[in-house]
Amino acid sequence: MEHISPAFPGSRRVIARRLAVGFGLISIVAIAMCAILLSVIGEVSQLVLEMRSDEAAIKESLSLATAVREQYMHQAHWLVEREASHIAHSARWLERVERGIRTLRPLIPQRERHRLDRVATDSRALDEIFRTTIRPAAERDDRETIIAGHHRAQDISQRAAVEADEIAGIVERKMASAHVSATRATRLGLMAGGICIVLVLALSIVFTLGLQRAVLRPLDLLSAAARRFGSGEFHTRVGNVGEGEFRALSEAFDAMAEELEERESRLVGSERMAAIGQLAAGVAHEINNPIGIIRGYLKTMGPDSSPESLREELQILDDEAAACQRIAEDLVAYARAPELHRECVSMDRFLEEAVRRFQETAGDPRQRITLDATPGQAHVDGGRLRQVVLNLMLNAAQVCQSDAAIEVTGAPLPEGGYEIRVSDRGPGVPPEDRVRIFEPFYGKRPGGSGLGLAVCQGIVRAHRGTIEAVDRNGGGTTFRVRLPGITGVGAGQA
Repeated sequence: MEHISPAFPGSRRVIARRLAVGFGLISIVAIAMCAILLSVIGEVSQLVLEMRSDEAAIKESLSLATAVREQYMHQAHWLVEREASHIAHSARWLERVERGIRTLRPLIPQRERHRLDRVATDSRALDEIFRTTIRPAAERDDRETIIAGHHRAQDISQRAAVEADEIAGIVERKMASAHVSATRATRLGLMAGGICIVLVLALSIVFTLGLQRAVLRPLDLLSAAARRFGSGEFHTRVGNVGEGEFRALSEAFDAMAEELEERESRLVGSERMAAIGQLAAGVAHEINNPIGIIRGYLKTMGPDSSPESLREELQILDDEAAACQRIAEDLVAYARAPELHRECVSMDRFLEEAVRRFQETAGDPRQRITLDATPGQAHVDGGRLRQVVLNLMLNAAQVCQSDAAIEVTGAPLPEGGYEIRVSDRGPGVPPEDRVRIFEPFYGKRPGGSGLGLAVCQGIVRAHRGTIEAVDRNGGGTTFRVRLPGITGVGAGQA
């Protein structure tokens, strides 16, 4: 297997390296931005979780401070009112204090947990003073012991309340610090994200401008060269365009142009010989039939033939010679590039005149022709285009029955230009023949030269128009000729 070397060797992959570097830098910055944002999101999420925990701790510490004060207040109310319900309330608040301490212990920093121990100790001491000192003294009506115990309980209660308030303050400050940290992290994340976005935009702009200089101009030059090569201008060269891959591509373009120019010269020569051979074979085939008829009748003609028989046979010889002449004329018309003398033609009047001439000269008087032409104008050679319309009507008349109408219609095209349709009620054209019927000598109709539609196509193409055969609704064939608008012509006029 033949080894094919790469189009762009490693030493010439300049654009590829630029693309890799540009996209790599942008990707690195984008990945860094994503990593920073994810890190900030994770940090902020952690701080939010801590603030939620601190919020619960604040609520619990405030509840603890309230419970410490309520415990002392119910003891004091019992001294004043001597109702047993205050004793039960005081016991419940003691339980609330202990439960709050257990809840708060994992929620506050390790270094501050000794305050919880003090609150627990003071709360139990307050309960013990009430049970062992104040209540028995109240039952004995020992006012001095009651006053001393009450002052001591008050001091303990105040100390416990101060500790509970301090715990609440610590948790509040901790939550405030977390909030500040979260705000700072969010701002830093947004700032870093903004910087990364600006950096990505800057890199993209620089990268795009560099690619425009390195890619767009060489592409324009290569596209122009490709269009020239497509039009057959193989003698032009691209030259050194751009750098790296584009320079290698321009060199490949030039090498291709040289090869195409050489192959074109060889191909033109071979095609010329093939065309001459095909043309000669077609002419020989088409002229062979009338020549054979002429020779046949010449052999039968002799001195003993009657004048009437000779007159009839001479007429046949003249008809066959005329057929040869038509073949020669069609061949000359096909081979010669039509010279157009354009003018602005009113197409509805043009079609009316063409139908009238056909009925007066070439048509069967019994053949019905319907005309429906919408007013419109086209920039055409009237004589050449009349040859096309008359040939299409003649073909339609030859495939139609005499009682079947030939329909000729004309209408302006929405995009500009004019369309002519000639429709018949004949057997139609098979799909596989709709393109080949425009080839010279392809006609299958007896008595035809096989060049009529080829000549029509040459005239229409000289007008920069199109001609095609399509199925007609209800049976038959429609030949559709589309001519460009007045602004669509320019080159091609002669």
